[in-house]
Amino acid sequence: MKIKCLKIVLIISFIFFSNIIAQQNKISWKKSDEVQKSKLHLFHSTHSINLPTTETHQKGDLEFEISHRFIPTVSDGIDALYGFDGPANIKFSLGYAVTENIIATIARTNVDDNLLIKGKYQFFQFDNSSLPFQVAFEGGIAWNSDPIGRAASDNMNFQYYGQLIFNTLINKKLGIGLVPSYIYNSHIYCPEKEYSFTFGTNLQYYISSLVSVLAEWNPTVSGFRNKYNSLSFGVELETGGHFFKIILSNNATLNPTQFLSGADLPITTKNWRIGFNITRLLNI
Repeated sequence: MKIKCLKIVLIISFIFFSNIIAQQNKISWKKSDEVQKSKLHLFHSTHSINLPTTETHQKGDLEFEISHRFIPTVSDGIDALYGFDGPANIKFSLGYAVTENIIATIARTNVDDNLLIKGKYQFFQFDNSSLPFQVAFEGGIAWNSDPIGRAASDNMNFQYYGQLIFNTLINKKLGIGLVPSYIYNSHIYCPEKEYSFTFGTNLQYYISSLVSVLAEWNPTVSGFRNKYNSLSFGVELETGGHFFKIILSNNATLNPTQFLSGADLPITTKNWRIGFNITRLLNI
């Protein structure tokens, strides 16, 4: 009887310790390994309204976006359903996280059939409880494939841009972004190729983990400007991988190479246009 009990104890002990060893083999880190720094997430979304943030995604993630900017203004009244009757400028884009710090994106708008290829690289972060900080670079090339009055292959249809992105977060509530931007061939219908240098600013206040309010100002510092500076503000709703932004803006363009050159309407209460951005994060 004692021998039988001993055998049972040995069998149970063997199973127990085998399970511990198996679990230890699954552990991918060791105490002697250097602990990697955790990545900061200052803004929730990769974009404010039009200006980018330093945010990226986990490697392999996809981000799909569809955005609208209605052409009529709110002041057009009930006859235009306060702007909702359209027509509208529309943008589709698909981004892919090449690494945790790099996103490659292709986007298209129906304004001159503007096709954009861009990349964003988040290359610096300073983790601090009072004033965390991140820096990223975004740049790209756009081809306006259906311009008015000339062939699609004309070199005047190509635009190039670059942006430095500085982000911080105060008290885990107020996100602040500074986005100096440069665009070459700012407006494809100018007789000669122009440049524009703008200094964008965006603010976002997180009321809760699901709701925030945001604003964006993008003045032209030097070079060409399409009549007026751009001002936008709105509300962001976040639900399980979706970002839904309802905005008002005097600028109806969407892709960076068109938005950065300026707005066609002045900033007055009668010139606000309604728009929205919808993004969906896809884990693959």
